[in-house]
Amino acid sequence: MRRRSAIILAVLGLLLAVAPRASADAIGDIVAQVGLATYSGYLDDSLYTHAGDDRGYGPEHDLARTNIAGHFAGLGLATSLDAFTYSGGTYYNVVAVQTGSVRPGDVYVVGAHYDSFNNPGADDNASGVAAIMEAARVLAAYEFEATMMYVAFDREEQGLVGSTAWVAAHAADNILGMISLDMIAYNPPADHDKVRLYGHNASLPIKQDLADAVTAYGGGIVPVIEGAFDASDHAPFEAAGFQACLLIEYNLWANPHYHGAADNVDTAGYIDYAYATDLTRATVGWLAESAVLVPEPATLALLGFGLALLLRRRRADARP
Repeated sequence: MRRRSAIILAVLGLLLAVAPRASADAIGDIVAQVGLATYSGYLDDSLYTHAGDDRGYGPEHDLARTNIAGHFAGLGLATSLDAFTYSGGTYYNVVAVQTGSVRPGDVYVVGAHYDSFNNPGADDNASGVAAIMEAARVLAAYEFEATMMYVAFDREEQGLVGSTAWVAAHAADNILGMISLDMIAYNPPADHDKVRLYGHNASLPIKQDLADAVTAYGGGIVPVIEGAFDASDHAPFEAAGFQACLLIEYNLWANPHYHGAADNVDTAGYIDYAYATDLTRATVGWLAESAVLVPEPATLALLGFGLALLLRRRRADARP
């Protein structure tokens, strides 16, 4: 009897030992679902990024917002337009919530601004918006312990107005980490396949976690951890005491089309879709690891069966 219990205990121990490896494999499988074709489709077809387009204040700004909200809602996510005022007008952040099943009050945020500098803004910042759209598409099919929020911020170009308003309204939330994806598609030959991660010293843990995800899932892109840079939508989060960081292309200041009309998907040799997709994969990996993937029911059932069998055997061994 005791020998059988020992065998059952050993098997259960083995199951518990391989569970983390199974979880890591599952996250790798999730990351692998991030697609170049789907990412490119969002960037090219949903966000008005062609020559002559303008997501600054005109109709294409609002049309892009509608496409983003429709995409999130179509995934079954709780989607809302969160209003704020700026310069006498009303604008909207697009927010999609994937509620955690175990710790719904613990929140991770991935964000990108969808307004542009009165231009097509393919890199700045439709590239980041396409990433959160693709991340949501992949992750919405899975269950996680913590809550994830996908936020497309507005009026970033006027001084982080949308993200500042959103953080003020959520200052009491238990936000455990925030990543801002801003300009992730310019990858010239100089310093090729590198990416910068900016944030204050207090955000070093999240910067390191994201850097590890870039190394693990980014297809060979090299992460470079930098210091503070308060010029994107992570900054209001850090100012409110939350850990947050900016993921941005390495050659930002060498980008010849920054804030220009040629920041569009029609400019030859400009947008590196594969680079942006790899950074999206890294972001998905970070989210899946941080929010903690809930095991598939079959895995939980197997562990539960092993535990029940062990307890039953122990009770039998305890009988006189």
